[in-house]
Amino acid sequence: MKQKRLVLAIAVFLGVLLVALPALPGCGGGGGGEPVIKIGVLADFTGTAAFAMQPTMQAMEDYLRVVLPEKDPLPGVRVEFTHFNTELDYSKSIPGYLALKGRGVDMMVIPNAQDRELIGDRLAQDKIPVLSSQGLASMLDSEWSVCSVSPVQSQGEVEMRFIMDNWDGEGSPKVGHLGFSLESSDYHQEGIQSVLDEYPDQFTWVGFERGTIGKVTWASEVGRLKDCDYIIMSVAGPMLSSFVSQARAAGYTGAFITGMEGFPGFWDLVTDAMKGSPEQLYDCYYVAWWPWWNEEDVPLIQDCKEYVDTYHADEADELMRSSSVISGWSLGLVLEAAIRGAVEAVGAENVDGVALKNAIREMDMEVEGYADRWHVTETNNCLSWSQRVFEWNISENAWFPQDTVYVPELTKPAE
Repeated sequence: MKQKRLVLAIAVFLGVLLVALPALPGCGGGGGGEPVIKIGVLADFTGTAAFAMQPTMQAMEDYLRVVLPEKDPLPGVRVEFTHFNTELDYSKSIPGYLALKGRGVDMMVIPNAQDRELIGDRLAQDKIPVLSSQGLASMLDSEWSVCSVSPVQSQGEVEMRFIMDNWDGEGSPKVGHLGFSLESSDYHQEGIQSVLDEYPDQFTWVGFERGTIGKVTWASEVGRLKDCDYIIMSVAGPMLSSFVSQARAAGYTGAFITGMEGFPGFWDLVTDAMKGSPEQLYDCYYVAWWPWWNEEDVPLIQDCKEYVDTYHADEADELMRSSSVISGWSLGLVLEAAIRGAVEAVGAENVDGVALKNAIREMDMEVEGYADRWHVTETNNCLSWSQRVFEWNISENAWFPQDTVYVPELTKPAE
């Protein structure tokens, strides 16, 4: 299935080189003479993040192009998507944005926070609203941007609070951080540091190790971190799976913790790397905002399962070990709310970037399974902040959410 996913991702990239694509490979789109709302997607489809990004974007697009037309059509409009593949190369962020702008998009989806940061004030100048996956602490007051979940800093804070709440050993827990040589890991460290500063006597800080993108040999970093009780990891893809494998092989017996960029999107890579010793995947945790696949009473999960069973049955096991569909579906819900609100406000023929931005700013909705009500304020454009910890259960071969809900107190702005 991974090979199939890679082929799909490469197909998207090649298509972008030729034409402005109407949709990702998947379930197919519709036709008709209704006004078109064009959404540009600036994302990594073939780089380090592609394994998780491609199914996330496909679920988001399929929700709008396939599921809604069958169940609850958008009023008087249809949606088209066009793409630019960044390959997780930040030198392509601005050229990609300009390329999508040149295709006449009404709105953009830019999942990666660093891509969004590099684009800066162009959104307001061009009147193009953007939906991102994760927020930016430096841009929480941007009225042209909305983010489905809170900034990276909040994840670092929640991880440290979880460690503080659950440590039952002697003395203080020894904690280290493995990250990219990218700003995203710096942001993660900022959240970690906020807790270290607030509770200096609660931890023994071991250090912050980092590798360049694509690094998969970790002997030095493992050597410096292997005495930790907890290793927080803000890396992704093969970097993540290789470190877990090499750390366990070197005798590391502590816990691993990631945010959204780690285990939930790339767990199959980790289990493949540990295929000969799955019992070594003890004490693996991640923190996130969403409901999970085994919370079967949650309507969003029911809808996601129906989607997977209907359109991706041959990949069901793989997809339901990942957050990709859940995350993509949640992004789709935000786009749907923006489009419906804009149509109601100005009419189907008059929807543009300003109308979509205004609809997002006025959005106020409850999505069961998320702890926070989805709305934005003048100082906060992230929809979800409250997070739970998910733990890998070896015997059940599944992730299970813990009951505690953490509200980031140090990294969330005052309302």
